[in-house]
Amino acid sequence: MSTPLMPLLEFFDQYHGLFIGFAALGAVVLFNQLMHARNWKSYPTLQQYLAAHPGCDTAGGVVCNTCRGKAMGMTVPGSGRIYSCAWCETELYRVDSA
Repeated sequence: MSTPLMPLLEFFDQYHGLFIGFAALGAVVLFNQLMHARNWKSYPTLQQYLAAHPGCDTAGGVVCNTCRGKAMGMTVPGSGRIYSCAWCETELYRVDSA
């Protein structure tokens, strides 16, 4: 009983674990991207941060509202940068990529 689909079914039977594994990996990556986009919007923008903390805009740059430490940036691929305090590591604001 040979059908045109028999080689395809044999291939799937031999490598079904890989198909399931790659499908699970794709689902995890998609879920991670959706959660990242949701969390990214939870950070205030630079303008929102400075509006909430007007004393943090100094001549030397933006400082932390908690400890007055200097803000340093961390690149987030595909999104922009998240700036956090260099001293107390408080996440301060985001800068979207242009």
